[in-house]
Amino acid sequence: MYICIRFVKKPMKRFFLIFLSGLFLSMSTISGQRHWTVADGLATGEVQQIVELSNGQMLVNCEGVFCLSNGQSFDVVPCDQRLAYRLTQYVNSYGQLWQGDSLLWLRDFYRIYLFDARQRIFISDIGAHFSDGMLEKIISSVVDTPPPTAEQFQIIDSIHVQDVTVATTDRQGGLWIGTRASGIVYQPPHRIKPEIHKGHDPLIGKARGASLRSGQTMFVIQLHDGRQLRCDSLCHLGYCLPDQTTVSLNDKLPVLNQYRYMVGACSLDGEWVAVYTQNGAFLLDTKADTLATFPHISDIERYSSKYNCMLKDNDGRLWVGTQNGLFLMESAKNEKYNLPTRVEGLANNCIRSLVTDADGHVWAGTSFGVSRITPTVVNLNADDGIPAISTIDRAAVLLDDRRLVFATGGGQAVSFRPNEQIGEEKQLPVVITRMTVNGESAFPTSQSLSYNQNNLIFCFSTLNYATPSHDCYRYRLRGLENDWNLCSDGKGQGTANYKALPSGDYTFEVQASTASGEWGAVTSQAFVIYPPWWRTWWLKIIYALVVLMGLLGLINLYLKKKRARLIAENDARVNRLFELRDEARHQFAESANIAPDKIAVNAEEEKLVSQMLKAIEAHIDDEQYNADLLARDVAMSRASLYKKLQTMLGITPTDFIRNVRLKRAAQLLVESQLSISEIADHVGFATARNFSSSFKKMFGVLPSEYRDGPILLPIQT
Repeated sequence: MYICIRFVKKPMKRFFLIFLSGLFLSMSTISGQRHWTVADGLATGEVQQIVELSNGQMLVNCEGVFCLSNGQSFDVVPCDQRLAYRLTQYVNSYGQLWQGDSLLWLRDFYRIYLFDARQRIFISDIGAHFSDGMLEKIISSVVDTPPPTAEQFQIIDSIHVQDVTVATTDRQGGLWIGTRASGIVYQPPHRIKPEIHKGHDPLIGKARGASLRSGQTMFVIQLHDGRQLRCDSLCHLGYCLPDQTTVSLNDKLPVLNQYRYMVGACSLDGEWVAVYTQNGAFLLDTKADTLATFPHISDIERYSSKYNCMLKDNDGRLWVGTQNGLFLMESAKNEKYNLPTRVEGLANNCIRSLVTDADGHVWAGTSFGVSRITPTVVNLNADDGIPAISTIDRAAVLLDDRRLVFATGGGQAVSFRPNEQIGEEKQLPVVITRMTVNGESAFPTSQSLSYNQNNLIFCFSTLNYATPSHDCYRYRLRGLENDWNLCSDGKGQGTANYKALPSGDYTFEVQASTASGEWGAVTSQAFVIYPPWWRTWWLKIIYALVVLMGLLGLINLYLKKKRARLIAENDARVNRLFELRDEARHQFAESANIAPDKIAVNAEEEKLVSQMLKAIEAHIDDEQYNADLLARDVAMSRASLYKKLQTMLGITPTDFIRNVRLKRAAQLLVESQLSISEIADHVGFATARNFSSSFKKMFGVLPSEYRDGPILLPIQT
């Protein structure tokens, strides 16, 4: 199909351009082409220049607005048009000229720009870089952007791209085609594409037949002793003997009837077979005809209990494909298998089929294409010529010619040789394409940041436009972490996000691996987040000097006043004792609770208060309990006890007993449902009237008012 719109009127031409944009996009899903438009970051759909930088990025001139590729889309590069060199005469072509390996001169119809490819910025003092004859050289036709070559035109014609303005081939051999209104079409370098089989192709039936399902038979597997394990469409499991007789297991093992739909079986050794269904899995001992629980089944069925496929690979590892995840189970010495590991990084987690290729690598057909699992996960997609559609359950097979065949929906199949899809790919260095600080672009990457510029995002890519889904990234921030973080979105770009970084020296490191699994060179970006001024090293020195001077001053002051301090110590002790006494009396007067450690100034007094409280509590309901009995119980004379309490609290033993009774009553009013008469009797008052009078004198309110609380009045002693 070849479409020409050169002589079509403008409205119709616009219609065809829109049609072509959709056509390019649909073609990319089939042949691996990519199509970038304004939606992908291009400033406009009119592309006039495409220049590959030394790091693999593509600098695109969209009619005076410049963009840089980031591996997945494009970022606009700031360019102040006022600082460009304005031509005195209109030039009817675009041009480009490298000066060394870092300075790129660019020319459009009206201006000349100078781009620093290392820093990825436009140079403002462009006049300072003009040398003798440089202006004449830049505006000469020698530096005009070259038109497409004959070979490039051949490719352009073969893929039916129209209104081409520029074409350039990148370092991987991919062709970048700029158009007048439809952005950029990228044609990847030639690779042998998978073959799509349709109609009555016998390979479709061969792939479908890999599940061993035939008529009323769901699956059949060969056992080591010559028997076959067979399951029919009614989920009846049994043996087929060499003499063609059958032995049913459902009658012998009724528990088999609980499985809704038996899908397949996988022989583990000469004795055990794993049977998997749409609602669980189990182990069958083919010698004893007994069942056992599938190992670590709970760790798998936390994701899904619907099993679609199983495979024992050449290394004895068991792969379990479910509706929601692929699980690897390694062989163990003491157990049949270790704990399962869920395989990450697949384009889709619904595993439809499993198969090994001629080299023993494991492949999976999923609900969104095909993935290689070992030695590393590689997702094949439209870039590889494989439709991103669902494969069919257990419909994958290895052919004698080393091709893998996966049956897909719509009565089709896809076949390919793995080494042609994932070969010896060239290792590409990682480029940090963008760095944002606090949400603002830091382009180029900044090396010195203030303490509040501590939210950073790094975007990076190998700029592998041919097979971006084959790349896997890992990154870390030295100074914060030592372990690597894996990152792979299959679209050509990775992102690392760090928030609220403390001040310090950091180095961001990132690596990429291709399908081989080998990690390439480390790309690093060092930067410093400076501390706030009050935490800088010179201010810390000032802090230390101030502290040192203060210490010297204190020592000097200490020496001068040492004698005066010794004289004043005795007075201070006496004053402190009076203060402690005042605090103890205040505590005793103000608090409804009596804490010995609060109203005593030493251990001896605290012990005495504890003894008195214990004695009073023991006789709290005895109205006859008085100061004489209290003195007896604490092994003191009445006079000694009187003198001690006067010194400590300034009250008599009788007052102390009464206060303890009333404070205990206050606690009961708040914490119990006893009536006031019952409380009065409990704390040793002869009558409720006498109790209420004494309570009001001490607390300022009647017991009933205190119970309704809160009480804010001071306690009266």
